[in-house]
Amino acid sequence: MRFDLLLAILSSGIYAPLALMAGGFIVAVGGLAAFLWRRKKAGAPVSDIDKAPGEALETEAEDEYASISVPAAAPEAPEGRRRRSLVSGAERETGTPAGELRTDEDADVEAPELNTLEDVAVFDAQTDASGEEPSDTVEAEWTEAEPEDLTEEPSETTQVALARANPIVFRQFMPQSPQEDGLSFYGGEPIGPSDFEWPRQEGTPLTFIMQWDCMQLASQDATGLLPKDGVLYCFLNLSWGEGDGNGHAFIHCTGPTDGWAPISPPDDAPAIFGSEGAWQVIGCTSEVDNADDYVPRIMPHFPFDPVAFDYPINEAAKEQGEHRFWSDGVQTAEALLAVEQRGKAEPSDIPDIETPHQPFARPFPAFPHDFGAIRVIAAKMIEVLSHLPEHKVERLFPDLSKDEREALFASWKDEAKEVYMLGTQRPIGHRVEQNIADDIWQWVEDRKAVIDLGFQQTVLASVELSLCVGSSALGSIPDEMIERAMSNHVLAREYMVDESFGPDKHGSQDDWLQLKEAGKLERVRAVMAPAPARIFGPPSYVQGYVEEMVDDHILLLELPGGGGPGHHFGEGVLQYMIAPEDLAAGRFDQVKSVISAY
Repeated sequence: MRFDLLLAILSSGIYAPLALMAGGFIVAVGGLAAFLWRRKKAGAPVSDIDKAPGEALETEAEDEYASISVPAAAPEAPEGRRRRSLVSGAERETGTPAGELRTDEDADVEAPELNTLEDVAVFDAQTDASGEEPSDTVEAEWTEAEPEDLTEEPSETTQVALARANPIVFRQFMPQSPQEDGLSFYGGEPIGPSDFEWPRQEGTPLTFIMQWDCMQLASQDATGLLPKDGVLYCFLNLSWGEGDGNGHAFIHCTGPTDGWAPISPPDDAPAIFGSEGAWQVIGCTSEVDNADDYVPRIMPHFPFDPVAFDYPINEAAKEQGEHRFWSDGVQTAEALLAVEQRGKAEPSDIPDIETPHQPFARPFPAFPHDFGAIRVIAAKMIEVLSHLPEHKVERLFPDLSKDEREALFASWKDEAKEVYMLGTQRPIGHRVEQNIADDIWQWVEDRKAVIDLGFQQTVLASVELSLCVGSSALGSIPDEMIERAMSNHVLAREYMVDESFGPDKHGSQDDWLQLKEAGKLERVRAVMAPAPARIFGPPSYVQGYVEEMVDDHILLLELPGGGGPGHHFGEGVLQYMIAPEDLAAGRFDQVKSVISAY
């Protein structure tokens, strides 16, 4: 065996660690010597040097009172204390705004230049050891100050979560008068200050959608981010296919609101829903000349109270992240029903969803009671005569030839247009004289064969329109008709329906259908509550990109189709999102729109 080689190997294994240890010792001793020399040169007592590293600053370090003045990163001093600032001739008091300094008489004295953390440590050691700072610095001592308010604002994540868990819905009530309806309402004319400027997009006035009394909103706001006084307004571009998706304006006018008055839309305001208005708006038709001239410039008016409620979150949905979007489940429906019934007398009975078909008859003696009702009936007659299926026409008039039927329907349609134009001669809410109402009803009754189907809904639509415009003929409408019309403005309603199919109880689907046809299924209670218009809460999940903002933005407003009076958005939903910091600062110009369809 080569012992010389083995010895070399063993020697390297032994001496190498020893060499490293010796080198480290020499470096440590050299460093300590250099440190002692610097401390001595700086004038620090040797007794302080003997202390463990950091012990000379023990009191300040343990209590977090020491301040290492690294720009924009200095630790905060404790409550009620002043922290030393290395800014020349100044002390900063905790609780004062950043950059606000209280200058002493000798504020022109310059502090020593501190370029490294080691220089800072030496500076602090000099001060702590001698009780005085070096001669080239100003005196700085801890003194008692007013306690700082350390109450923290909720983080943005918390604000988003609070808004999501506490939606504010709009519980509508029957219009009374501008004075009694308050400052929270859909449509009509906005109420605002005399210097209010109507918003426009590319020069065209936007349509007023709704406004909120901010004092009411603040009382329901779990986040504290919404304005607390004045009025918040929403204006939209409702022209289909026009605009760039940013056709909206949320405007906040601060209070007080005393002396505010209704504001008429500009003279160049477009018809609501633009070129589609004649097809979309109740009481309008596209079949007359200059049809757009008869489409209103303002949306239907309906007052409401903003009401917040605890949005029920399903734990299973939360685990899957689905709680970030609106749920139409049973829990949500029951919560909305509770909001709708809050403060109201409990209904004596629950209506059945399957109401029997009522025979065609005049709904009440004054009908059609106002000029709006005339327009609604005439527009419906025009629509039916324009789209009546041929097979139904043959069944209604079997003794007439096809040409005779077409001639008859053409004459009826021309008559309906004349009746419609009569309805445009006065404002929608103007009362109709009884003799005129009787003549028009006789004309309708003679054509009941074509208008019978869905006639009750036509009557309710005319009553709703009367409510929206504050018709002078409301007194002639029976309470029962008004209650039925108001049922279209609730957040939720309950019905009795046939029990759903269950295999354990009914066996097969065919067996269940047989029981249904025989009327032998058990009647059970059900609640219908479509997604409501709302501020806050989870947004509805639609084929848009709202999911990209749902985690860091708040739902400022969602408007589903049918969620408000005259809100004809089809199957679409309008969503408006805002970042918490923008909402807190009132930067409503930062609202982002999501225009989507299911």
